[in-house]
Amino acid sequence: MTDSQQTIVQVTTTEQDFQRLNLSELGLQASDFDAVLQAAAELDEIDQHRVAEYGKNIATQTASYTDELLSLVNHKDLDETGQKLNQVVQVAQQLNTASLLHPKKRSGFLGGLLNKVKTAKQSFEQNFQDTKAQIDQLVQEVDTSQTGLQHRVATLEHMFSGVQQEYKQLGVYIAAGQLKQQQLQQDIAALATAPSDPQTTQQLYDLNHVANNLEKRISDLQILQQSAMQTLPMIRIIQSNNLMLVDKFYAIKNITLPAWKNQISLAISLNEQKNSVQLANAIDDATNALLRRNAELLHQNSVDTARANQRSVIDVDTLEHVQTTLIKTVNDVIEIQKQGLEKRAQASIRLRQLQQDLDHLVRDSSPQLQQKS
Repeated sequence: MTDSQQTIVQVTTTEQDFQRLNLSELGLQASDFDAVLQAAAELDEIDQHRVAEYGKNIATQTASYTDELLSLVNHKDLDETGQKLNQVVQVAQQLNTASLLHPKKRSGFLGGLLNKVKTAKQSFEQNFQDTKAQIDQLVQEVDTSQTGLQHRVATLEHMFSGVQQEYKQLGVYIAAGQLKQQQLQQDIAALATAPSDPQTTQQLYDLNHVANNLEKRISDLQILQQSAMQTLPMIRIIQSNNLMLVDKFYAIKNITLPAWKNQISLAISLNEQKNSVQLANAIDDATNALLRRNAELLHQNSVDTARANQRSVIDVDTLEHVQTTLIKTVNDVIEIQKQGLEKRAQASIRLRQLQQDLDHLVRDSSPQLQQKS
């Protein structure tokens, strides 16, 4: 058999060995045979160093994609996206039109009522402008987050393609390694049946050691391939979540936030209408109350005026009182005079009695004085 015939037989045998591998499990097809041969060429002159470096470039790509995926998952922009949604919720919770529609009451009549309407309108406009500014700012931030998510979806799509290619390359290297492992086992079996000598024993030991390391390396590549397989659905899930967030932000920006503005505008218009009705009713109530008070005052003033006009300058009761008092005065004076006259008469009698008593005393004392003398 010539060398060319031997080469043909070896290639055919290798291709048959390749097709006997579980290609579907490795993510390969029969058309990938040339790529497997190219990878297997790295192990033609096999030794410990070549085994250690085998497939290392693919492993580096795997680590790179994994780090990039973790970076996307843990990226601060995602936290900011969550904060934007929280801000939407907070603005929704703070939108309390009741606080806008019930300004503080003030004393006074029409002035207070007009001031209430004016203050309410100014309060509405100020609160609406503040809320509108919040919503406009939120729209800009939501739009920025939406654009960032869309870019991230494109990045994830590129990563997905890269991981798919990496998965296939890992399958190629695993298949090439398995074929080389089969060749090593054949060489080990041949050396095991050869006559024993120190050189053959050393070769057998080296081949066994290389075969074990290669088997370990193939196992590592299989783990990497399994990791790549798990990464693919993770990327799709993240993409799906991002797309849902993009859709949600689109709905917030184009439906929710404009609806808020419309509802706030309607609330303000309805409140202005309500205040106008209240003002009209208050004016009507004030007009009616004023007319009632004026009518009552007119009635009271008219009655009081008529009574004053019909009243005499001096009331008969007053004349009677004056006359009674005058008669009583005259009678009292006469009575006092009579009492004075009686008292003077009695006094005169007593004075005469005192005089008589004194005269008798003088007479009685005179004879006695004469006898002594």
